[in-house]
Amino acid sequence: MKPELKATWTPAINVLTFFMLVTSILSVLTRLGTKYFMVRKWGLDDFMSIGAMVTCLGQSIAVSMATKSGLGQHLISLSDGERVSMMKAQYAANILFVTSMACSKLALVMFIRSLTPASLDRRFALGLGVFILLWTIAGVFTAAFQCSVPDTWDYLHGKCFHLVAWWNYLGITNILSEIGIVAQALLVILRIQADFHKKAVLASVFLLRVAVVIAIICQLAYAHENESTTDPSWDTWTVAISTQMVQSLSIVTACSPQFKPFLDSLRSSGMSLGDSSYESKQRTYGATSYYKSSRVGRAGDMRSDTHELVPIHGDGLNHTTVTSTADCDTESQSSQAQIIREVRTWTVTAQRE
Repeated sequence: MKPELKATWTPAINVLTFFMLVTSILSVLTRLGTKYFMVRKWGLDDFMSIGAMVTCLGQSIAVSMATKSGLGQHLISLSDGERVSMMKAQYAANILFVTSMACSKLALVMFIRSLTPASLDRRFALGLGVFILLWTIAGVFTAAFQCSVPDTWDYLHGKCFHLVAWWNYLGITNILSEIGIVAQALLVILRIQADFHKKAVLASVFLLRVAVVIAIICQLAYAHENESTTDPSWDTWTVAISTQMVQSLSIVTACSPQFKPFLDSLRSSGMSLGDSSYESKQRTYGATSYYKSSRVGRAGDMRSDTHELVPIHGDGLNHTTVTSTADCDTESQSSQAQIIREVRTWTVTAQRE
């Protein structure tokens, strides 16, 4: 019995792909706009998010080209030329998917790393970044050579490795990196000197990343479901949509921690928002003040440029020095009015019980 050739999933794939692409682009643009408005500069993590947006755009275009050539329709209704075009577009989409995921992951890892100067957190971020880079290289290489050369894109007639096994490898290692990202964020948040409510609010934003894990599990389940299909252009529409969901959710959840309400919460917790210096300068009502903190232990050693996220040991002394110098032009009738400048220094010492 011949399948109904007029039936198609192509419109559904196109609509969902376009919707998730627009959502991803708006998320990145909102992130960039908010970050520049609050910090007046972009960091490396922001440029990685731009990379994720660009590769997501390319991947979505490749999926759209695949649907134009027959993805979502029965294979028997496609000509040889349409089959070739569809497989080439899917081939490009798989490579761009891995690249887009890597960029969004690294953007989030770099952002979390910038929140704290603690050496433990930075070593954890470095290890996680290396794991993601290795995952990216392996994913792109295996996607590029999934079938024998020269037609590495021809999974219908070429000699290919087990494609479902490839999806398993890609998905499981993808989940492991997502778990690492969530663990990295929670490790930073748990060490914040804040009440439980504020910690819960901060953690909830990073825990949205769990949605990516759920989407990856769906992606793997649909790939297994179509393992022995003889009509891949029709049956794999669920894999195509779940892949778009994974990509879009990865970008959105990587950008959400940099939306304004969350950045305000981070600032109120004493975190840095991309400034590598933990020495701040403020100008208030005609005076310029410089704030610098340091911790002195019992042995007399000093660590400068400490941060709120660095744990305070119970046997240490905390010294905070505030130096204020009057502005040259403050309350003066001319630029030459104030010749003698006064410098005042206060030192506050507190011992933790």
